[in-house]
Amino acid sequence: MLSAEHQKTLQTNALFADFTMNELAQISQSTVFVRVASQQRLFEQGQTAKDFFLLVDGKIKLAFLSSEGFEKVVDVIHPGHSFAEAVMFLGKKRYPLNATALGYSKVLRINIDCYLKILESSPKSCFKVMGKLSQRLHWATREINHLVLHDGKYRLIRFLLANAKRSNDVDLSVAKNILASQLSIKPETLSRILKELSKQGLITVDSDHIMLLKVAELKNIIIT
Repeated sequence: MLSAEHQKTLQTNALFADFTMNELAQISQSTVFVRVASQQRLFEQGQTAKDFFLLVDGKIKLAFLSSEGFEKVVDVIHPGHSFAEAVMFLGKKRYPLNATALGYSKVLRINIDCYLKILESSPKSCFKVMGKLSQRLHWATREINHLVLHDGKYRLIRFLLANAKRSNDVDLSVAKNILASQLSIKPETLSRILKELSKQGLITVDSDHIMLLKVAELKNIIIT
């Protein structure tokens, strides 16, 4: 049985927000709190899926591994977000990618069969899940369009603008090689583009801290 704190974490997530207290109690009985060491795999591509997950603390990298052994980072999950929930609706429930902890992390491992059983009797929750998965699909479609239609410079500037704080600075939460993989460019290409933007006076780079100096000009680059 989960602690009261972790039950509250479940309740505040969109996938569980409309469950009754009785339904949440059932979920809690089949949910396990797991501590994950840095670089430890939660699951592997092709592995039979029995659970999906909610990240409590840390970061989780989701990545494909090609037959040639090349890794493509699809997403980096941050606390409060669920992942691998889409597999519960597949005919053959197998994880389509690898999930690896980037540093010490804490997750809730939620049993798929238990969750599906509750969904069958909770239409409101079903619609909630459908909405969340639709958002993920729209996001994935948008990302594919950006990868196909635009170059690495465009993708990096778009990332910086999307992640800039009010003070127009960005603190990279992952290593640059992982960011490069997310943006589908080589690490050396990422470094080259950062240097290029710095020389143009558009940004400054101090290790993992990037300051956007001319936001309007950066926006113009990705608009034109």
